[in-house]
Amino acid sequence: MTTSSVLQKACKFGSKPDASTFPELLTVVTWLRIIIGAIYGVSLGIRNENRGLVGATLGLNVIAFAPMLYFNGYLMAYVDSYKNLRFVGVVNGLALMLLIWITFFTYAHSEEEMSMQKVLSDAMISSSEATESSTEGATVGTDEF
Repeated sequence: MTTSSVLQKACKFGSKPDASTFPELLTVVTWLRIIIGAIYGVSLGIRNENRGLVGATLGLNVIAFAPMLYFNGYLMAYVDSYKNLRFVGVVNGLALMLLIWITFFTYAHSEEEMSMQKVLSDAMISSSEATESSTEGATVGTDEF
């Protein structure tokens, strides 16, 4: 089946597909959720959203339930004929949303990342120096604690 014929079936209002007439619907819904996740991730990153739980929860809801409106309301699909139509691609869309959001957010806050890197490296250096100085005077071969 060609891409154009799949897109024609996916855009036909009220076509009432089932697993035998439109088996590609699972792939279409997966790609729809991936696209929604990418767009929402860019939106969160550009808006400099830093409330992680709120952004992730809203993203999960949009990724999971907007395609349900599409295949239940627009296509009027027979959902029970498909095995996993309700939540296929949700994890893929959510993972891509988080990846894009973290990438944009990290890129926008490179100064804070560099200062955190400096603090962590200084802490590691001072910790290793303290460990070396405490082991210099240690006695070897005693069983005392």
